[in-house]
Amino acid sequence: MRVHSVLLLLPVGLFSLASAASPPKASPSPHLFALATLPRVRLETTRDHVVVEVDLNLPRGDWQRGDVLLYVAFGAPGAPRAMDARLYPTLEGGKDPPTDAPSESIPLERAPQRKGGVTLLLGSPSMAGVVLKLSEASFRRALVPSGVARVRLRALHDLPDEDALSSREVIVRLGTRGGEPLALGRIEVVSLEPTPWVTRAEARLCGPEADPYPLAVSVTPRVPHPQVSSPFPIAPVLSVRHTTDDLCVRFWTL
Repeated sequence: MRVHSVLLLLPVGLFSLASAASPPKASPSPHLFALATLPRVRLETTRDHVVVEVDLNLPRGDWQRGDVLLYVAFGAPGAPRAMDARLYPTLEGGKDPPTDAPSESIPLERAPQRKGGVTLLLGSPSMAGVVLKLSEASFRRALVPSGVARVRLRALHDLPDEDALSSREVIVRLGTRGGEPLALGRIEVVSLEPTPWVTRAEARLCGPEADPYPLAVSVTPRVPHPQVSSPFPIAPVLSVRHTTDDLCVRFWTL
């Protein structure tokens, strides 16, 4: 492992498309991610871009050996300008690892859709996205402390245009496994501007079967929030999830 202090986002344009070379041999994973969770979804915003950060906890399950290939579909708005993935050991108590915690880079390969032998992790297998290539050695090292590895995905997007509600919206793909959605934890919207810039944020599940109730979302730095109308936002972990759901996060700016 190595310690990194600056998270490098590699331009999506540098990702190679599916090549004729044989992919690394991956181990079968029918039960590998049966208990995977999404402990945090975080949006880091500035006046010209937004970084969507998604953390996933991957338990050992019945994995014994072999490289692990995972598929992540792109969210919205559109394919990201750049994307990065890192692998962390899970900290005591399930705490979120800081950016400069010891970690390993996960190689990414852009793909028009999920290929055979690649486990679907986020989104639809028919959507364009990237293949994450976790080597056996890297995955084994990340599992040592607790038997659970943390994958952190970061995608760089241009700042979405304002919509008819004077807000900006980002869509995050949510994972499914065997027809069961992954548990969703905290949702955060952070302004990286030197002065408060994000004035308000809302989150909800979106899709043909999505539950209509708003989800709790934190905004940093905190700003005076308008009075919340009914229904009151619920904790994401308590939401009713369907396999067709995505996560829609809407925020307002000055």
